[in-house]
Amino acid sequence: MKVILSPKAEKQLRKLQKISQIVLAKNIRNLRDKPKLNSGKQLKGFKNIYRIRVGDFRIVYRKTRTDIYVVALGHRKDIYQKLKKLLG
Repeated sequence: MKVILSPKAEKQLRKLQKISQIVLAKNIRNLRDKPKLNSGKQLKGFKNIYRIRVGDFRIVYRKTRTDIYVVALGHRKDIYQKLKKLLG
């Protein structure tokens, strides 16, 4: 599977501290390499949208047959409000 970061997700990743960037990037790579190991929980109210918990951060992504598209990532306190605005 191929993992694609949206421009919004890339921008959100660059704004984080370096250690958080490294941890999140490792988990995003694991999505590609070990998709069964990191199977996320499906978000209610959205079709084919999943999330992975990484400490206080969340990685929100959309799964297709061939690709994983990272929609957004960020701190757990505000990621879901951003997601509602983005996918609303």
